Amino acid sequence: MLTLLVFTHFSCKKETGSVGLQDGDDAKGLIRIDTFTLVTRTVIEDSVRVDNISYNMLGATQDDEFGYNASAMLAAFRLPSSNFSFPAGVQIDSVVLQLKYLQDNQYSGNLSTPMNIRVHELNRRFYEDTIYYSNLDPDLKLATQNTFNSVVHKLGDSVDLVENGQSIRYAPHMRLKLGTSFVDMLTNASTSNLASNQAFQDYFNGVQLDVEGQNLTDGEGNIVLFDLRHSVSGMAVYFNDTGKYLFPVGSDGFRLNLYSHDFSGAAAVQAQLGANGQDFTTTYVQSMSGLKTLIEVPHLNELINDGTYGIVNARFECNFDGSQAGGGFDAFSRMLLVKRNEEGRNDFVVDQLLEPELYGGSLDDTEDRYVFNISREIQDILNNSTRLGLNTNTGFFLIAPTDGPVTASHLKMDMSKGGSRGIKLVLTLVKSN
Repeated sequence: MLTLLVFTHFSCKKETGSVGLQDGDDAKGLIRIDTFTLVTRTVIEDSVRVDNISYNMLGATQDDEFGYNASAMLAAFRLPSSNFSFPAGVQIDSVVLQLKYLQDNQYSGNLSTPMNIRVHELNRRFYEDTIYYSNLDPDLKLATQNTFNSVVHKLGDSVDLVENGQSIRYAPHMRLKLGTSFVDMLTNASTSNLASNQAFQDYFNGVQLDVEGQNLTDGEGNIVLFDLRHSVSGMAVYFNDTGKYLFPVGSDGFRLNLYSHDFSGAAAVQAQLGANGQDFTTTYVQSMSGLKTLIEVPHLNELINDGTYGIVNARFECNFDGSQAGGGFDAFSRMLLVKRNEEGRNDFVVDQLLEPELYGGSLDDTEDRYVFNISREIQDILNNSTRLGLNTNTGFFLIAPTDGPVTASHLKMDMSKGGSRGIKLVLTLVKSN
């Protein structure tokens, strides 16, 4: 099998990376190999951490190729100030959620689609210092559901209001006037309920916003980004006609996203899910704990059959179909290549932790590709086999990051083999005595 690797590509130029040989080892020349057998297919992403990410997303999209994908967002609110209480004579008129849009270009999908938005009161307390994952049960008070039909997001429109006797122009944001149950909740809040942020959040756990998107058709729907930490975002309580208190989420307040997917109508994705061992030349990567690409290198450990090798450089070149990017689903500014651990879940490769400046993963939009340098990880796989008799060649995952950027985008990956594009594992190595 080793002969099938065809050690025919040589180079006298040392490539960027980590040399795997120890001091004193005798190198006989650099060898370049780019003919490894690679097996690729689409799999479901793990549940991901969803608390304290930079921004939050709300909406849903439907696509014949990527299926139905949605993001809800949860938030709790803080008091307007310390030692806060409603002054005597305050008559609460209305309660309005005002949530600032991130920017006018921060969305995925078709922005012109009207969306039906729902607001629920949470039935359980969440904490800003606790880790939460995307598969959690939010536990909603369904009796308090507020529905807002046919909302069209205007990401670039500022909002002019008269508040506390002054005309104020706010940055673009979404405004949802909540029902009487929220007015009653605040009207009935006791002094002890308002004694501290903790007491208030024990009394009022917060809200979940989601959308009714199940009736969307191909190409419809959108997912919009919000900055819940911004000073504009919060629960506005209007009283005595023009008075206002804002209960903010806060820069360190509780907020998270929850994701849901339905791939039953996505035939190409369905054909790959569960197709163990099969190879596909087109795969998919999707954010929001959606889809990722599994990459297997089944014959990597057979290198050790011919001797001991030190890895000078190991890199994956992963191309995507640039014609499929855009139209509200831009290519990710960066992606991650992680290893599949023994449980089949995401795990760091060594290079991410020890050499992040060389690891790579940034978008090369001139070539429609991402390049990852994982020299240390490949060396570890070979060392584990030769020194410990362990097979840690369990494969890799190509995934979208959960933050930096926060995005609802997706990509169609070109996983063809043996051509100028597609996917390729390129090793530069030296053989020791």
